[in-house]
Amino acid sequence: MSIFPVRFLLVVISFGTLFFSSPSLAAQPERSPVQTIELLHKALRDADSATVDSLLHPDYYGISLQGPLDHRRIYIETREKAVSDVVSLKPNEWDVRILSSSAQIDPNGMAHVWARYVFYFKGAPNHCGFEPYTLYQGADGWRVVSFADTDNPLSGRSVAEVCPEK
Repeated sequence: MSIFPVRFLLVVISFGTLFFSSPSLAAQPERSPVQTIELLHKALRDADSATVDSLLHPDYYGISLQGPLDHRRIYIETREKAVSDVVSLKPNEWDVRILSSSAQIDPNGMAHVWARYVFYFKGAPNHCGFEPYTLYQGADGWRVVSFADTDNPLSGRSVAEVCPEK
């Protein structure tokens, strides 16, 4: 019996084990831009800073228009601040719920997700608004490069009253 078939079989088995056991090489279903944002929101809800870190582009920044209508201010968030905020959370302290969304996808690797949302803080509705996300697609999937929102305090009012659909 020739040793060639045995060596060949060992090489095939070794390659197959390496290929299918490596998360970066194994076939993984591709997430859509909206699914990426939903995963980001789940990571916030779960206080999972590692997942947040993996979904944000290295050059990520966020912008939020906050405060009552008569005294609005712009808050700018760095990537480092976004991840460190999640490190300090406990699960279910932050919960962003998408009420509706739409996406535009450039076949060359850019996407824009627009969402109407309500934010729950420690189980209670806190504010609502609209948020656009810009994502870029790389070898590791879609990553959020920028985010903006209108952070409108509910102050006991309904989401429909403060952030109407149209």
